[in-house]
Amino acid sequence: MMMHTLPETDKKHLSYDAALMLLAVLPDHIREAYLNHAKQIGYSIELVLEMALADFLDTDSLTFTDCKPQIGLPLKSNQAA
Repeated sequence: MMMHTLPETDKKHLSYDAALMLLAVLPDHIREAYLNHAKQIGYSIELVLEMALADFLDTDSLTFTDCKPQIGLPLKSNQAA
């Protein structure tokens, strides 16, 4: 089995090209779910994939809820700023 090499990155974050490569091998329904979620929360697809993978590998990692806690929650009229 021949392994393809990923484009060189800073190795700290998933690159856009690597994210596209990962998306290309996912089943259609999973790929669409990731793309829709990225669009819904206004994050890049590479960040969404990176956070999903990090959450799987480390339950104490940064999650979507940590970044956008207001998504999916009802608005409170007396919320302090």
